[in-house]
Amino acid sequence: MKHCIKCGIEKPLSKFNKRSDNGKIVNTCVDCKKQYDHKYHIKNRKKKTNRDLIKSYGISLQQKLQMLKKQNEKCAICEKELLIDRDKNVDHCHKTGKVRDILCCKCNFGIGYFNDSVDLLKSAQKYLEKHQKSP
Repeated sequence: MKHCIKCGIEKPLSKFNKRSDNGKIVNTCVDCKKQYDHKYHIKNRKKKTNRDLIKSYGISLQQKLQMLKKQNEKCAICEKELLIDRDKNVDHCHKTGKVRDILCCKCNFGIGYFNDSVDLLKSAQKYLEKHQKSP
């Protein structure tokens, strides 16, 4: 049994994690650690998002928001209104790394699955047109 320094409750050792560097049991129980991590994540979400955008695409959160505003908060391809953050994907060229626009998940994945190939997309268009014709 061990006392958690956050909640002060004595709990079984199974309710505590071990440190990865030395294997010693930490002083905060799993439940308190989970609450702390959640609060920390909420508090620092914008910082993390900004850091991730800069690292991945070389643009800041402010620049992404400006791009969205310029696109009227819509996908640059299908023009679907982008209401939730996870549907606001930064599209970029995988060869050059150059940022293009903000896309919805479906359009972004679609371009990715076609390996940014205009020829493949044209071929897919011809295929769909061929199969849309009535007999």
